[in-house]
Amino acid sequence: MRIGLSAYGLAATDIIALARDAEAAGFDSLWIGEHILAPRAYQSSHPQAAAAVRHHSTPHAHADVRLVDPLSTLAAAGAMTHRITLATGVYVAPLRHPLQVARSACTVAEISGNRLVLGLGAGWLAEEFDALNEPFAARFRRLRDSAGIIREALRGGWISRRTGEYVFDPVQITASTTPVPLVLGGNTDRALRRSVALGDGWLSSGTPTLEEAVLLRTRLDAAIAEHERSAPFRTWFRMPGADAEELHRWRDAGFGDIVIWANTAWPADHPRRGEILAEHALRLGIR
Repeated sequence: MRIGLSAYGLAATDIIALARDAEAAGFDSLWIGEHILAPRAYQSSHPQAAAAVRHHSTPHAHADVRLVDPLSTLAAAGAMTHRITLATGVYVAPLRHPLQVARSACTVAEISGNRLVLGLGAGWLAEEFDALNEPFAARFRRLRDSAGIIREALRGGWISRRTGEYVFDPVQITASTTPVPLVLGGNTDRALRRSVALGDGWLSSGTPTLEEAVLLRTRLDAAIAEHERSAPFRTWFRMPGADAEELHRWRDAGFGDIVIWANTAWPADHPRRGEILAEHALRLGIR
């Protein structure tokens, strides 16, 4: 079983420190969530707002939540680490042009020695799209087109588009292939099918219970069978808490990639946060 950490609302310097501590403790991956900005007021509701388990008590886009650019932060973390996988979980793709995302991803992959996993999502905060003058209603079409363009751009060579959400003449992001797996999120049936069709893997949205995770896995398996995929498809599930007995339940249920919220095992403002994380790693069987 591989165990990763998911972080949101941390300062960039804390994320870099967390990456170093997580690697030293033996964690497999570090996932960084994002928003570009916090609207002063909004009516949008997070897709997992009504879930049985909610990890964050403060709204995702609250003014008190620390926001960072995940790709530049992961680039810095990549320069300070050597092994741990660095991932966006997830990056709101429709808020940027996919060629810009591909350029940034290519750079992070180069700095980190190809340890970047690019998690992509459609976004849910309409007011964020409005502030950036991006069409909220087009976000799913843009996500679909972005995934294809980013994948092709990172494959290397000249690419162009004549139709779709993004139209451009032949351009090149990189001359040679840059391996960056694309992972999509979302727990609805449509999101699961989209992930299987467009991505190399999937990350659960929110924090499902084990029972919910089993149902999600069954639905994913059905989507994979329907799509007739031949390439491997990796899935990451966020687990509530950081309890060893709970982790054993997930392991016994056959889950191979688990992600726990970083603040359950790494208190950002504690002087012994690295030691505390290492102690959690021992209890979880990582070391």
